[in-house]
Amino acid sequence: MAKVLLINSNRFKHPWPVIPFGLCYIATSLESNGNHRVSFLDLCFSTDCERDIRNSVRNFAPDVIGISIRNIDDTGGYDVHFLLEDVKNDVIDFCKKEFTGPIVIGGPSVGISGREMLEYFDLEYAVRGDGEAVMSEFVKRLESGLSPEGLKGLIIHREKTIIQDNEPFRVDDLNSLPFPKPHRYLDLEKYSRFGSPLLVQTKRGCAFRCSYCTYNKIEGKQYRLRSPKLIADEIEMLVKETGISHVEFADSIFNIPLSHAKEVLREVIRKKLDLRLHTMGLSPGAVDEELLDLMKLAGFNEVDIGAESTCDSILESLAKDFKREDIINTANLLKKKKIPVTWFIMLGALAETRETVLETMNTIGRVASKWDLVFVSTGVRVYNGAPVADEIMSYDTNCTSDNFLHPLKIEPQRICLEDIHEISKRFSFRFPNFYFYQKENITPGWILVFGNLLLKVFHSRQPVWRLLIFLKRIEFVLGISLLKRGLYELKLSLYKKKAMINKGFSLIMGK
Repeated sequence: MAKVLLINSNRFKHPWPVIPFGLCYIATSLESNGNHRVSFLDLCFSTDCERDIRNSVRNFAPDVIGISIRNIDDTGGYDVHFLLEDVKNDVIDFCKKEFTGPIVIGGPSVGISGREMLEYFDLEYAVRGDGEAVMSEFVKRLESGLSPEGLKGLIIHREKTIIQDNEPFRVDDLNSLPFPKPHRYLDLEKYSRFGSPLLVQTKRGCAFRCSYCTYNKIEGKQYRLRSPKLIADEIEMLVKETGISHVEFADSIFNIPLSHAKEVLREVIRKKLDLRLHTMGLSPGAVDEELLDLMKLAGFNEVDIGAESTCDSILESLAKDFKREDIINTANLLKKKKIPVTWFIMLGALAETRETVLETMNTIGRVASKWDLVFVSTGVRVYNGAPVADEIMSYDTNCTSDNFLHPLKIEPQRICLEDIHEISKRFSFRFPNFYFYQKENITPGWILVFGNLLLKVFHSRQPVWRLLIFLKRIEFVLGISLLKRGLYELKLSLYKKKAMINKGFSLIMGK
């Protein structure tokens, strides 16, 4: 019986701490299918990673360590925080210091840049694809003294060289996987204080080819659908075992295939559970009244929509499956059904212009509810395996030295990112429900905790982010927003004057 220490390395908490369900799937599979002993170290809330890793390694004495790495960075295209540096300094280096046995990394980020991450961390093994079966087989071979070479889904890095880079492993029958048991491995109360939802997948894979996206590289290009009845059973079990009724469907796109999504909702409705449901992905190209009625009956109190743009030319350049008209119709239906929405807008595609930026911002400001959150980011982060990465490499092979591991942002041809940044910032001053992404705007954790406490006290089903809109509306009434805008314009003016002076000085010295 092998002993496996699983470590959640994700300490990024924006917009809230994410419960590491993927690692819980791995833990449950190791115990159920391999009869292995599992110890779980969650570093999300750790104040001393070195101490916690040292204690876990010394007390448990594992045969192998598995480390889940969720994000390469914070995905911001304009001002990116490279999270792998934090993982290396706070987790990987301490594990290597305390443990001389095999260390295996996995998680969504490894599905994007597994071989590059092994080289960056100077580690030997990475699991790519569905980790439940790969990790179980890896530990089985380790226990039996067999070589892991040849194992599908495993990348091997030895002596500064990638000696194996196998294709990702896909579980064909997702219904065969055991239900995860996060309550056995995690202190869920810490996550509950922030309002973090339980995560459930209705399928894996994505059939779309959005230009900037890597979902189909991580999960495959074909949908692998789970049984709607099993999904409802899993939700019922999780709610009963954890006491948490806030559940998020963590699919890349929840409502495609539309018929499957509707059947999932019908099965959930039959359970008659008092749920607060949410999904990170709703495509405007597949929304009708029946879907929204089922969502309301099932318990949806908010949805997220990655519209990215409301300009048809930009949507086409991003290879989206919907058009401006779909976004407007979906917005009107959601307002009619009174379902709160977070709209995600991503400005800065290769084809972006000043006119398309203004069209998108003005349109979403008009069609979104005044109490919907409009989350605006500037710039498109390029990831290995995304179609746009291939496009850029076709005309600039020197654009990256590590196959897009470190952040590389797209620079539109007809407008600079700084100008998009300024336009977006000004819209955030005009609209209380516009949230402009930048590091200084990240919501402090105590606000989320306080907001969720208020919702519990008043038994409200409102999404916690409406508190942010409420606070900005107060700033508008008190004139604080006007003051902030004035200070921003002054700072911007001084910055531009300084830049002009420096440019002039450089020209003089150059002569």
